[in-house]
Amino acid sequence: MTQEKADVVIFPKWKSSLEQDGLAALKEKNYKEALQSFNKLIDFEAANSEIMTGKLICLMELGQYEEVEELCQKLMRDDEEHYFQYLHIYLTVLFQTGKYEELLDLLDEVFKSEDIPQDLRKQFWQLYDITENLRTDETRTENIEAVDELLIALDTHNVKKQWQLLSMLRKQDIQPFMTEIAPYLTKEEIEPVIKTALVQWMQEQQVDRKVAVKKLGAEVMVNPMELPDILSHTSARQLLYLLERVEQDNPTLFEFIQQLVFRYMYVRFPIMPEDHELPALAKAFYELGSSSLQLEDHEFPLHQYIEQEEVGAWKEQIMYYESQYFAVLDEE
Repeated sequence: MTQEKADVVIFPKWKSSLEQDGLAALKEKNYKEALQSFNKLIDFEAANSEIMTGKLICLMELGQYEEVEELCQKLMRDDEEHYFQYLHIYLTVLFQTGKYEELLDLLDEVFKSEDIPQDLRKQFWQLYDITENLRTDETRTENIEAVDELLIALDTHNVKKQWQLLSMLRKQDIQPFMTEIAPYLTKEEIEPVIKTALVQWMQEQQVDRKVAVKKLGAEVMVNPMELPDILSHTSARQLLYLLERVEQDNPTLFEFIQQLVFRYMYVRFPIMPEDHELPALAKAFYELGSSSLQLEDHEFPLHQYIEQEEVGAWKEQIMYYESQYFAVLDEE
């Protein structure tokens, strides 16, 4: 209210006239006219809860939802006596604007209170159930649309889109779409990193069935639910065990090697190295890590003879897989 209006006392008859005119216009659904009367009363600080509720209804009917939310929040803070009256309107506008998550979160908090009037408690529970069903239907529809987009991206070799959609879909249930998605794990044109992301999605959603995975010239049958995480896989753990001395002598080098190992295993997963390959592979990681950190004078701590030609071949493979890994991530 302006200072000029603050210094003016509204006459009782004018106040009564504005109230009557506003409420009559509201009843006749003349919302703009009613809002003008209510605003004059508010400007002169002569509005009661009935007038404030009338203003909220007018704003809502006129589609001014942001103003309704802001005013409801203020009134819920400042007018404790009529809190649930304003809360009911606030919940209604959240429902009408499709803010289902916000509505459900708020009701979860409200239901912790024992002060809810019994008639409103019942209405709030009904609103909660309806909203939860709508949110579920909305999520299901969004998931179907996103999976359809993913299938198109997989067919058109749009790697950037594949990675973006997989990142978004990982929390959603893959089970209804397994028939469509599983065949891509054996298609040559699908990037190894994308196949790994597909397998991880199946792991997280506990897919309990055998699927074929073909990548990097090899093929295996795996049950995603039975697969360990990448660095928890026996091959990864044994490989890092061979480098245990490095962790003790140079933690920085070990951390760098561990990141190399993760990216290498990520590209391969779930087709992992054989036990007999691990010593030469460990030395290859050690040499690459030492070279990157300019530590060429340090010797590999595993005391056994390993053909340097074999180590060189592994180093080439590691660097190739590094490029495979970053080729997808750099698409973001």
